[in-house]
Amino acid sequence: MKESLSSFIIPRININSRESTNEAIYMTKELGFDTFILFASDKVVFGENNKFPLKTFQETKRMLQDFSSKEILFFIDAESGFGHRCIEGLDINLETLDLSEEEKIYKNFKLINDELFENQISFNLAPVVDLNNLNEEILIGRSYSNDPKIVSKIASIFLSSCKASNIIPCLKHFPGHGAAKGDTHSDLIISPLSLEELKSSHLIPFIELINETDFIMINHLCYESLEKSLYPATMSKTIMENLLRKDLGYKGLIISDSIRMGALSRNFTEEEVIWKFILNGGDLVLDPINPIESLSTLKKIVKFSSNLMEEKLVRINSIKNKARNLMKK
Repeated sequence: MKESLSSFIIPRININSRESTNEAIYMTKELGFDTFILFASDKVVFGENNKFPLKTFQETKRMLQDFSSKEILFFIDAESGFGHRCIEGLDINLETLDLSEEEKIYKNFKLINDELFENQISFNLAPVVDLNNLNEEILIGRSYSNDPKIVSKIASIFLSSCKASNIIPCLKHFPGHGAAKGDTHSDLIISPLSLEELKSSHLIPFIELINETDFIMINHLCYESLEKSLYPATMSKTIMENLLRKDLGYKGLIISDSIRMGALSRNFTEEEVIWKFILNGGDLVLDPINPIESLSTLKKIVKFSSNLMEEKLVRINSIKNKARNLMKK
């Protein structure tokens, strides 16, 4: 298990930073990391628009692979395309989607995911299935609709395009980032909605698509009607274990949103976040500030509950094997 602890963490690699690349090389060579999420900056703000050159990414990928016996896997949040992070990539305006043109929607989504496959990026952290009935800036241009049925339909088309392109998608941000006003990149925000209100709106796309995805991302909102301790969803057993796994029957992987976002980093230590996320239902820790130090926390969790960690590792290794097989097609 000690040698597998890196499997629980997906570190950021800033393709524009030589320092970040060198750290990724060290983690790959010395600590066995084989999975990274691609960024073009170290900033943690919504709307950050730095991009990396495709050539630099390709060079970085080759360097990392030189130090790994396993094929390196990459995550990216390409909701609108590779061009969200890469200078030369495709970037589609999602605000122009019209459900009466399903074939056109599918073709656009297929272009997005084909480009990821061509660049050997296995995981697309999309689609967003949040409703934006509060008209929050963080979801403008990302949410498909305020109608959960329309969101489910468009997201289903996105999932189909991923399958056709051999890309593994992720539904986000459970149980609905649109359930509160504010931006968790900056600080912790609270949703006043009851479970009944969530089930009648924000949870509908997750419920309808739950069997069509291997990944669901948990957000950092606090749902005070569900979590009396006022922990964010990322740290909540009530939300991850009870609601998502037991009530809704989800069997796949649970991934956190970036844990360096302000909602967590301004209110909790990274060790506390990882401890509660893992023990309360989560599987993959995304984008910690200190990925190497995070290994120490995971060692403590293994001592506390080795059987639980072994169970999670089976799920993680299964999806990694699936990603590597898909990339060979």
